[in-house]
Parts: sequence; structure tokens; C-alpha cells
Amino acid sequence: MLPKTGTMNLRYPVLFVHGLFSSNRTWKKTARVLAEEYDLVPGGVLSVKGANGEAQPKPADFYLWNFSSNHSISYRRQAEELCEGIALIRQVNGVDKVVLVGHSMGGLAARAVIQLLDRQDVHALITMGTPHYGSPLALLRESTHGEARRVIGKIQKLLMRSERAGDEKAGLFRRMFRRLFRISNEAQREIDDFFSSEAFIELAPGSAALEELNRAPLPDHIHYAFITGSLTGFSAFASDSERANYARVRRFFVRAAEKITQGLAGKYLTGAYDEFRAYAARYAPEINSLDLARLIESDGAVPVVSQILAHFRNPPPVAAVLPVFAAHTRLTKRPAKIFQALAVCGVVGPREHRA
Repeated sequence: MLPKTGTMNLRYPVLFVHGLFSSNRTWKKTARVLAEEYDLVPGGVLSVKGANGEAQPKPADFYLWNFSSNHSISYRRQAEELCEGIALIRQVNGVDKVVLVGHSMGGLAARAVIQLLDRQDVHALITMGTPHYGSPLALLRESTHGEARRVIGKIQKLLMRSERAGDEKAGLFRRMFRRLFRISNEAQREIDDFFSSEAFIELAPGSAALEELNRAPLPDHIHYAFITGSLTGFSAFASDSERANYARVRRFFVRAAEKITQGLAGKYLTGAYDEFRAYAARYAPEINSLDLARLIESDGAVPVVSQILAHFRNPPPVAAVLPVFAAHTRLTKRPAKIFQALAVCGVVGPREHRA
């Protein structure tokens, strides 16, 4: 049975999409707050297997999504999986459209739904820390992977040396060394999985997959909201007066973090950021005018300028930028900002059944 009009507090049901090496658990705090403080009805976790293993979910205001793999499938394949969830949500809620909220690469998967698969049943797209034009960090995959393996290798050699030097009796310290050695082996496998991930490779500016997505037309009938994370005050896109409003948060530790980031970028990341600039400027020419300090403004993983889509052929009904002072992994824990994005996109209000 479909819910009666008015029993839900959102015009369209929302599907929250996790990012790379993540899961539905990244939305745990947000889901709880949306239910307890905003009176939104949760619908549980969906995947290609259904709803929490069930065949049919319940009508609700929002759902959490789990991909079949959180690192080894492309965002095109992720989009195909999302379409199954969208169809299921529409069926049980009696609506003709849904809202997609994607964190990080989940935002690219959501874009693939509306751009590559040409779905017409999405009312709004809300992205959080999504690398629309890629992340310079992905360009450092080979060098970073090699350095990480070298560090782990040195640790393992030290642990093996300590093991050989130990006596026959497995005392406390020897047991600790054995445990640390096992952990280091697990860490090496995790590192290998991360850097060889197809999804991670696709995040590199100029990758074939990212280029396919950015060349595809952006639908101009959809509402858009870009929740952008920054660790140093949103200087990449804010005006001088707007940056002044955030001066109170730019205390010593923030300024120190910015100085360290700029130092690292100047020493190690200049080439990667030059390549990122060259790619992103093809779609957002104003990026060419940014100095390095503004170009590297980021949430710790994705530059702010990459978190905002700028190459619409025609202006959409809504294309709002909602900045938040947060690191990349903390963006999903901002329920108030997410509710603000839903309101901006015209989603908050009584539900109308049109399917």
C-alpha cells in the first residue's frame, strides 16, 4: 500500500550514495539526525540485492545505498546499479522522480545516471566533495603507491629482525611483534587494493572515464546543489568580503595547516596541480586565473574548484554552492547542510504522487 499524501515530509524520496572505499555506514549520523530532528522517515539500506536482504523496501523519505563493490567497479557500472535502486524506490513510493545525494565518487556515479544513462526520473542532484574535474592526488598513484610499499617494507624488515632476535618463548613483546607483522601484511594488501582500484584510477584528471562524463551534456532541467568542503576558508571561490566572514575560524592551527599544505604542494604536487589546472580549465576557464594558494584550496582530498560543476550549456533552475568548513571524510556528517541543500532544491514539502 502506498503512503497517503502528507505522511512524508519530502516531495521526493532521497537516495544517499556513498563514495570510494566507503559504505552506507558513512551516513550513520546523518540518517539518525534526519529521522530524530527533522522528522524524515528512514527507509533502510538498499543494494542490488534489495532492501536489507528483503525483496521490497518500505515507503520512506530517504534510503541509504550500498554498491556491490566499494572500489573495484567503474562509476558507469555504479550508475547501472543505482538505476535498480531508483526503480525500486519509485515503485514503492508511487512517485515519478527521486533525489540523488552523492558523496565523493558517489556523486560521479549519480552524474552517470543522468548523463550517460539518460535517466529522466531524477529531480535533483546533490554532490558532496565530489571530484567533478578529478583530484590531483590520483595523478600521484604510482609514486605514492611505491612510497607506501617502501614504508611498509621497512616496517616489516624491522619486525622480522626483532622476531629473529627473540627467544624461543613467545613473551608479551614477541607476541606484539607478531601481531604488528600480521597487521603490516594486511596494510600492504589494503594499499595494493586501493591504488589498483579501477574507481580510484578514474578519479585522475583527464582519465578516459572522467572525460566521457564531462563531455556528456549536463541536463539543464535538474536542480543542482554542490556541498563543498574546505579546510582553509573557501578561498578558492569566495570573494574578499565572503572570506572575511570566515576569519574567525582561521586560527593558528588552520593557518599552520594551510602553510604545510602549500609547502607540500610546492615541493611535491606542483606537476600534478599543473595537470589538474590544464584539464579543469577546459571546462571552467576561470580556473586559469587562480594562483597556487587558491588552486590547492581543498577538503584534504579534492580541490574546492573541482567540487563545483561549472560547464552547463544552459543555466539549470538551481545550481547552488553550499560551503562547509569540513574535511572530505566528515562531509557526510553534516545533516543540517544536507537538509539545507534539499530545501534549496525544492524537495522539502508534502509529497505528491504522480506515477
